[in-house]
Amino acid sequence: MKASPALGLLTLLACLLVATPPAAAQEARLRVVFTEWFPYTYLEQGRPAGFEIEIFQAVASAMGLEAEFVQYPWKRCLSAMKSGEAHALISLLKTDERQEYTLFPDEHISISRTVFFTTAGRTIAFDGTYAGLADYTIGVIAGFSYGPAFDQASGLRKEEVSDAKLLIRKVLSGRNDLAAENQAVISGLARQMGVLEGLSFLEPPIHTQRLYVGFSRHKELQGLCLDFSQALARFKQTPEYRDILARHGVDFAGAGE
Repeated sequence: MKASPALGLLTLLACLLVATPPAAAQEARLRVVFTEWFPYTYLEQGRPAGFEIEIFQAVASAMGLEAEFVQYPWKRCLSAMKSGEAHALISLLKTDERQEYTLFPDEHISISRTVFFTTAGRTIAFDGTYAGLADYTIGVIAGFSYGPAFDQASGLRKEEVSDAKLLIRKVLSGRNDLAAENQAVISGLARQMGVLEGLSFLEPPIHTQRLYVGFSRHKELQGLCLDFSQALARFKQTPEYRDILARHGVDFAGAGE
C-alpha cells in the first residue's frame, strides 16, 4: 500500500529531530576562556578559580554541560571569541563592538563596581562629582578607564601605578590620599594582604556596570545562550549562589542585582 504524503512528512520530521540534537547537546563540552582578574577569575595552583568561575561551573553543571577553562591575556580572549576558538568568555562588558562577534545573555553574571577608597577613619567628601577632589592625590592604574566622566575630569591630581596592590600600599602609606578601582578587586586583594580593615570605601560609586558571560557568534550558540541565561537567573535565587559570593568576600551592594 502506498504511504500518504502526510505520513511521509511526519516520518521525515521525526528523523530530523533525532539527527539534530539541541544546541546545548551539540556543545556539551565548552572551551571557556578567561583572564586574570582576582577575585572574579584567576588561577589558583594551576586550576581555574574565582567567584565568576564557580558560578559558571554551577550553572553549566545544572545544564549538563562540561567546560574546559583556558586562561589567556585579555586581547587573546577577545580574539578567541572572534575566531570561534572559544565557545565562551567569562566575563565582559556589553558593547556595540563586542556584540558583532559575541552573543550576550539577558542575565548578567556579576557587577563591576568602581569606587574610591582611602584609609579607614579618614573623611573625604564625595558627592558623585569631582570638583571637590581637586586637593587630593588620587591613585589610578595606568591605561585603565574609569568611565568618561572621571577620565575626562579636569583639575584632578592623578598618580598612575602598575597594579591594584600598589594602589593599596600607596593609600595606606599616605603617599596617595585616595585611589580608584573595582571594589571587589580591592577588597579581595586587601583581605589577602591582611589590611582590609585599614581601608574605607567612598560612596557613591564612580560607576557600576554589568558583566556577562559572552558566547561566540562564530559557533552559532543562540539556543545555548538563551538556555544559559535562564539557568543563571534561577541559580541566582539559590543559597549556593549567595554562599559563593560570601566565600569570596563579594558583599558589596548590587553584587547580584
